[in-house]
Amino acid sequence: MLNDIFMMYRNGEVIPYVLLAIVAVGYIIIFEKFIVLQFVYRINFEKYNTQMKKMLTANDMERARNFSRATSRTTVPMLAIKAIDAYETDPMRVRSAVSEESLRFFPRIRRRINQLPNLAATCVLLGAIAAVQGIWGSFHMVEGLELGIKSFAFSSGLSHALLPLTISLVSAVVLMLPFGILDAIAWRLEAEMEHSLCVILNILSPEMQPMFAGGGGSSSNNNNSNDDSQGGGYSPSSGGMDSDDDMDDKPRRAGNESGAGSLQEVPDEEEII
Repeated sequence: MLNDIFMMYRNGEVIPYVLLAIVAVGYIIIFEKFIVLQFVYRINFEKYNTQMKKMLTANDMERARNFSRATSRTTVPMLAIKAIDAYETDPMRVRSAVSEESLRFFPRIRRRINQLPNLAATCVLLGAIAAVQGIWGSFHMVEGLELGIKSFAFSSGLSHALLPLTISLVSAVVLMLPFGILDAIAWRLEAEMEHSLCVILNILSPEMQPMFAGGGGSSSNNNNSNDDSQGGGYSPSSGGMDSDDDMDDKPRRAGNESGAGSLQEVPDEEEII
């Protein structure tokens, strides 16, 4: 099969050279992103976080800025410098400044990496198109031939038609394996950068926690009790009635009881006689 593939390149067929060009473009992207991710964007995050935490806690901003510039001109040190500058100008804008720079920088990490699956899919589709075209040509080639010659010619044309599909599948595998490695490297780098930014922001701009005054519940109860005493509350002992209503009802009941006691029974006729 390898001999047949080399013969296709020697004969100057178009599809194999197109597939080779796509693989070459893909590997240019692979080498470029590997160098950038491993040697440009990556730093010793553990050491950097420890030193920055000490300097920022001691409020030594100038030393922290110089240390960040000496470490790297990109990634977390660049974002740390932006955070320090925003802290010295307006501490309330630290998180917004870091968010803006992060949204501008983080897409660079995966830039052009996601093109590798597209290139692999393009290789497979081109190989499939070439295979279909070769099979179609084989059918036309055997028309009008005798049965014995037809089977031999068709099998030969079919094997030749499947060679571009084989090359395309090999090209897709060659592109997708480095893509998985680069994707894992980019994911780990993003996680380490987010951790470093979290360490810096927790020192320069800690999140505001809600403050609750002591005795707030008792004050609210006092307010409710004051409202109840003013006649707007609910008294369980009165069965859902206000205390003022109880005071109004007491003289009414007392008057009814006194009126009932003042009425005398009417004597019978026998008693009168």
